[in-house]
Amino acid sequence: MNCWKTIRVTRDYGSLRLMMYSGTTMLLSFLFYYLVVSTVIPTNELTNISFFALITSIISIVYIHKCLHLLPIWLCGKKATIKVHWLYIIPILSIKTTKPLPRNLYLLALLTPIFIMTSIGALAITVFPMYLALISILSSIHFGIAFYDVIYASYLIKAPKKSFVEDHDEGFHILIKQQAM
Repeated sequence: MNCWKTIRVTRDYGSLRLMMYSGTTMLLSFLFYYLVVSTVIPTNELTNISFFALITSIISIVYIHKCLHLLPIWLCGKKATIKVHWLYIIPILSIKTTKPLPRNLYLLALLTPIFIMTSIGALAITVFPMYLALISILSSIHFGIAFYDVIYASYLIKAPKKSFVEDHDEGFHILIKQQAM
């Protein structure tokens, strides 16, 4: 296989710019989500939650998001593992695949958390309208995390349909099969 293109999003955009875009996405999605949902679904009372429950929910959203990336890969019978790296006391999860994945499967794996978590958030709002603020905060944090996935997906959509994707620490490589001569 030949490398068609190497994608290094952090080098292309810069980590500070990506964090600012992600934070802006979180803020705007919270404002939009909270305002729209609060006008559509009437809430008589809002329930207070503890700070510990909020922090635990945010941490679990991050890990659930990462695990949902693995779901389509495992369902298709491909091998992928979760590696844990420690940044002081914070565990950082990364997904490692043993072989290059087809472009469409990789694209599905990128977008699965967005669709599933958005659906769960919409369902949770309708069932538990008293937790509107909490669900809006968690959904907006998830949209901020998913910002990176959308950037990766935008590159993959432009790739050839029969290509493969191979993960690397600095980004990913889009591979195409070598033409027979």
